[in-house]
Amino acid sequence: MFNHQLNIKIPFPEEKYAEIASRTLNVDKELKEDIIRRTITTNKNILIINFESTNAKSLRTSAQNLMELLHLITKTINDFKDS
Repeated sequence: MFNHQLNIKIPFPEEKYAEIASRTLNVDKELKEDIIRRTITTNKNILIINFESTNAKSLRTSAQNLMELLHLITKTINDFKDS
């Protein structure tokens, strides 16, 4: 039973950057889908990430890993957006 949830909404300056982040993050699937589920969508310029997990530790670990990837993605977007 997935009794732990985390919902995150992250605004981007433009819709295309939220789409880039979504497509990039969706490439990596969760390894243990029986323990944790993750959905990533967008609504205009908002990146929406929803986690469901059977335990808090897996939820925390998955969210932390995703946030590290998201940090790298946003840094890369910022480095190339004016090119």
